[in-house]
Amino acid sequence: MPRPMREQLTVIADFCEEKGRPDYAAELRTLAGPGGWSQLREGAGSGAYTTNIPLTMHIGLRDALKAAAEKQRKNLSGLVTQGHGKVLAGDWTPPEPARSSLKGKRVVLNVTVEDSLRGQLRERLPALGKELGYARKLTESWVAISYLREKLGVTDEDVAAFARVAELNKAE
Repeated sequence: MPRPMREQLTVIADFCEEKGRPDYAAELRTLAGPGGWSQLREGAGSGAYTTNIPLTMHIGLRDALKAAAEKQRKNLSGLVTQGHGKVLAGDWTPPEPARSSLKGKRVVLNVTVEDSLRGQLRERLPALGKELGYARKLTESWVAISYLREKLGVTDEDVAAFARVAELNKAE
């Protein structure tokens, strides 16, 4: 199982220090520290503000999405951003919203998306839902989760399997 990213950065920082690059080591430790990720965003030069989107879902779905993203080396926030753009461009149509049949623990999966893109999507969703004839309200969360499931190939069977594992872990 791969190490958590903070631990990996710390190990790499130690290596840099051993190889005579304390400057690199210090920068890596800063990235591994609290809020270090924000420095990466600032360095990108985009100047765009991003906002956290908390996606509430069943624990089995969250775990299946995270596992598929890790296996495929995909970034969940990047995929949600891509999905928002595809909906706005008319290149992808979200499925009709439906209630989840899964019972059990709900958790939050946090992703970030650029504010302006979020705003455009949120503005477009009410009209899109009407155009598509959807009975239920089309939400940003539904769009994000649906796109993640499709792009990562997460099936209902995957979700059920991860839900069983979560229940077993809870029982222990």
